Amino acid sequence: MSTPASEAQHDPIAEAATLLLRSPRWSVSDVLELLEIGDTEFRRLVEADALLARVLEARQGGTVYNGVVERQCSVCGEVFSTATFRDHCGAPRCLQVSRLRRA
Repeated sequence: MSTPASEAQHDPIAEAATLLLRSPRWSVSDVLELLEIGDTEFRRLVEADALLARVLEARQGGTVYNGVVERQCSVCGEVFSTATFRDHCGAPRCLQVSRLRRA
Protein backbone atom coordinates (compact mmCIF):
# COMPACT_ATOMS: atom_id res chain seq x y z
CA MET A 1 0.00 0.00 0.00
CA SER A 2 1.51 3.33 -1.03
CA THR A 3 1.19 6.53 0.95
CA PRO A 4 0.03 9.78 -0.64
CA ALA A 5 2.58 12.55 -1.02
CA SER A 6 0.92 14.56 1.75
CA GLU A 7 1.59 11.70 4.20
CA ALA A 8 5.15 11.04 3.08
CA GLN A 9 7.61 10.95 5.95
CA HIS A 10 10.27 13.59 6.20
CA ASP A 11 13.91 12.70 6.04
CA PRO A 12 15.12 12.44 9.66
CA ILE A 13 18.48 13.98 8.72
CA ALA A 14 16.75 17.00 7.15
CA GLU A 15 14.49 17.33 10.18
CA ALA A 16 17.47 17.20 12.55
CA ALA A 17 19.35 19.77 10.48
CA THR A 18 16.32 22.05 10.49
CA LEU A 19 15.94 21.86 14.26
CA LEU A 20 19.64 22.44 14.89
CA LEU A 21 19.92 25.33 12.44
CA ARG A 22 17.04 27.18 14.10
CA SER A 23 19.47 27.88 16.94
CA PRO A 24 22.02 30.64 16.34
CA ARG A 25 24.50 28.65 18.45
CA TRP A 26 24.99 26.02 15.73
CA SER A 27 26.87 26.90 12.56
CA VAL A 28 26.17 25.06 9.32
CA SER A 29 29.59 23.41 9.47
CA ASP A 30 28.91 22.25 13.06
CA VAL A 31 25.61 20.70 11.96
CA LEU A 32 27.24 18.95 9.00
CA GLU A 33 29.91 17.54 11.27
CA LEU A 34 27.43 16.43 13.92
CA LEU A 35 25.16 14.72 11.37
CA GLU A 36 28.16 13.27 9.56
CA ILE A 37 27.09 14.47 6.12
CA GLY A 38 29.00 16.27 3.40
CA ASP A 39 28.27 19.42 1.42
CA THR A 40 26.78 17.54 -1.53
CA GLU A 41 24.32 15.59 0.62
CA PHE A 42 23.40 18.76 2.52
CA ARG A 43 22.65 20.60 -0.74
CA ARG A 44 20.38 17.73 -1.79
CA LEU A 45 18.57 17.95 1.54
CA VAL A 46 18.06 21.71 1.13
CA GLU A 47 16.68 21.22 -2.39
CA ALA A 48 14.28 18.51 -1.20
CA ASP A 49 13.08 20.13 2.04
CA ALA A 50 11.36 23.53 1.80
CA LEU A 51 11.42 24.14 5.56
CA LEU A 52 15.17 23.56 5.73
CA ALA A 53 15.60 25.98 2.82
CA ARG A 54 13.50 28.64 4.65
CA VAL A 55 15.58 28.23 7.81
CA LEU A 56 18.78 28.75 5.82
CA GLU A 57 17.33 31.81 4.07
CA ALA A 58 16.37 33.29 7.43
CA ARG A 59 19.88 32.66 8.78
CA GLN A 60 21.42 34.37 5.76
CA GLY A 61 19.15 37.34 6.40
CA GLY A 62 20.38 37.53 9.98
CA THR A 63 17.21 36.23 11.62
CA VAL A 64 16.21 32.94 13.20
CA TYR A 65 13.26 31.11 11.67
CA ASN A 66 10.99 29.83 14.42
CA GLY A 67 7.79 29.18 12.49
CA VAL A 68 5.76 31.87 14.28
CA VAL A 69 3.50 33.93 12.03
CA GLU A 70 1.04 36.74 12.62
CA ARG A 71 -2.58 36.11 11.65
CA GLN A 72 -5.86 37.93 11.97
CA CYS A 73 -8.53 36.26 14.10
CA SER A 74 -11.39 35.09 11.89
CA VAL A 75 -13.88 35.92 14.67
CA CYS A 76 -12.89 39.23 16.29
CA GLY A 77 -10.34 40.52 13.78
CA GLU A 78 -7.51 40.97 16.29
CA VAL A 79 -3.98 40.20 15.13
CA PHE A 80 -2.29 37.34 17.01
CA SER A 81 0.94 35.33 16.75
CA THR A 82 0.88 31.57 16.35
CA ALA A 83 3.02 28.67 15.26
CA THR A 84 -0.08 26.57 14.51
CA PHE A 85 -2.74 26.62 11.81
CA ARG A 86 -5.52 27.89 14.07
CA ASP A 87 -7.70 30.66 12.69
CA HIS A 88 -8.67 32.32 15.98
CA CYS A 89 -6.97 34.18 18.79
CA GLY A 90 -6.80 32.94 22.37
CA ALA A 91 -10.03 34.54 23.56
CA PRO A 92 -12.49 31.93 24.90
CA ARG A 93 -15.42 33.30 22.87
CA CYS A 94 -13.39 33.19 19.67
CA LEU A 95 -12.50 29.57 20.41
CA GLN A 96 -16.18 28.73 20.90
CA VAL A 97 -17.24 30.44 17.67
CA SER A 98 -14.44 28.75 15.73
CA ARG A 99 -15.50 25.34 17.05
CA LEU A 100 -19.14 26.00 16.16
CA ARG A 101 -18.15 26.99 12.61
CA ARG A 102 -16.29 23.70 12.18
CA ALA A 103 -19.16 21.60 13.58
